Amino acid sequence: MGHRVVAAFATRGDAGETAQDLGGQTLGERREDEVRQACDVLGVDRILFLEYDDSGMADTETTKNPAAFSNANLDEVTARLAMALVNEQVDIVVGYDRNGTYGHPDHIQIHHAAHHVAPALKASWVLDATYDREYLLTLGDNEYGEIDENFASASDELTHFVEGPELFAAKLEALKFHTSQTPDDWNPDDPEQVVGFAKQFGTEWYIATAVTGAEAPPPLEPLFTPKDEWSGAPPAFTK
Repeated sequence: MGHRVVAAFATRGDAGETAQDLGGQTLGERREDEVRQACDVLGVDRILFLEYDDSGMADTETTKNPAAFSNANLDEVTARLAMALVNEQVDIVVGYDRNGTYGHPDHIQIHHAAHHVAPALKASWVLDATYDREYLLTLGDNEYGEIDENFASASDELTHFVEGPELFAAKLEALKFHTSQTPDDWNPDDPEQVVGFAKQFGTEWYIATAVTGAEAPPPLEPLFTPKDEWSGAPPAFTK
């Protein structure tokens, strides 16, 4: 839509796991390559790496690492971002929801960092990217079983959404590059899998918070549509 987008990555995800043959690369190197290719497809203008270590999953040895992102001082994170973005005019900061979607320590830290850094960047809004856990439970073939309150967000917390065939097609194309993180049986050329994926993830959900002190934050439309305009189910995207 003509807006400049900067994607900042706290880590390179090098504490993760993959069954993929990395061909001599480290997992961090592979995931950086994946990020750059996916962001190119999505039209991201600039990529930043904040150079923190990956914390890994909760209660593992990697979370004890003092250099892990989940242990970073938020003032330091703000300083790194502010210095990197000194020549940018930032209107919206996008992070994760308070549960980090599924409890990943670095995702939770990104939630806190997004809200901490926004005033320093003079942003008008913080948007928590999330899922509607109650909607996911309505899917007849859902793979989630019981979803507790520590997964994503409740329906009444959501404020805005983004969806559309062209946006979904771009996301699907970008996802093809994240082979170190997608399941081995994921096939983006299988229409049945694509339809199932669209049901779950065809709508992007957000919780918008106006930044304290922002002068008359502009409306989020047409970038983000208010929740009350959602049809109740994502469009039937097809491959």
